[in-house]
Amino acid sequence: MTAAPRGLATDVGRVPSAGPELDDAGRRRVAELLAGPVVSLHDHPIRLPDPLTTDSWREHSTGNRDTLGVEGLRRSGLDVVFASALADPSVDRLLEWSARLAPRTAEGVAVVDGWAAAQSFPGTAVLLALEDLDCVGRDLGVIDRLAEAGFRSAGLAYNGGNPLGGGLGQAVDPGLSALGRDAVRLLEERRVVVDLAHAGDRTTIAAAAVATRPVVVSHAGARALWPSPRMKPDDVLRAVADTGGLIGVEAAPGSTRVAGRPGHDLDAVMAHVEHVAGLVGVAHVALGPDTFFGDHAGLYAAAGWRPAPVPGHEDLPLPATVTGMENPGEAPAQAAAWLVAAGWSDADATAVLGGNALRVLEELL
Repeated sequence: MTAAPRGLATDVGRVPSAGPELDDAGRRRVAELLAGPVVSLHDHPIRLPDPLTTDSWREHSTGNRDTLGVEGLRRSGLDVVFASALADPSVDRLLEWSARLAPRTAEGVAVVDGWAAAQSFPGTAVLLALEDLDCVGRDLGVIDRLAEAGFRSAGLAYNGGNPLGGGLGQAVDPGLSALGRDAVRLLEERRVVVDLAHAGDRTTIAAAAVATRPVVVSHAGARALWPSPRMKPDDVLRAVADTGGLIGVEAAPGSTRVAGRPGHDLDAVMAHVEHVAGLVGVAHVALGPDTFFGDHAGLYAAAGWRPAPVPGHEDLPLPATVTGMENPGEAPAQAAAWLVAAGWSDADATAVLGGNALRVLEELL
């Protein structure tokens, strides 16, 4: 195991990992699946501070320099991962983050600028992504600067909304603005994925209607299973799929839970995969785990972020980890193992693990 740099979480073996038990034939199938296309539409494959405290997070975030979990990514089976910057209203800080993300190249892992480079790299290719375009304000020229810096996926709006459209945390979603419609078209022209993961329901449906190419929800789940605004209702999932787009199922602590089940683990995450596949077809399902190398739940406390309570479940504590989907290194293999154990065909499992993303990203990028 590679030792973590001083003050950063290790990217291998930080917490025990648990998934379905498979026989030799099942393990061989998992290995074969991981040898095929494997893509994460949304992750934060960086090492968080360890120990993670208010002070250590303040010091780390002030430096605006993140370190990729190279060893974890090497072992992940990922061919492509979209590494997202945290939400930030400052374009200058986002551009600085993109320039300082390190290492740019290591054995088996590299930050790349575009799809051709991602396809040709013989390891895990890291593409840059944005949680949102709050940094744009009303100046769409910022999108050009972000695209030139290598960002290849961008959320239209974050939870609180912005001049482009509504966010999922607003009591009333104002919908996609005229500026937002222009932003969708410009993102398409600049070969940047239009991501609606944090957009409000009304805004998402409108953006999907305006789009001329597939859009994605890079990291979410089904509200039919868990009544959180962070999840997407069935009509929104259908609208995204109708563009030819993808729904990446996430695994951030407390996100893709299932009503009536205790805890949050691999089984809960994959229940959302099955729901989305049953609703819109396997061809529109992907993975967007939204995980870190480090204490994700602890980050909320250290940064002072308070996830919005889920209606009807206000007293439910945030889980410390999502067993089986805790970090970017373990998520692909555990998802593959679950699909094998659940009896999915190799063709459908391959589609979810990366085949669908490969198809759509080839068109968009």
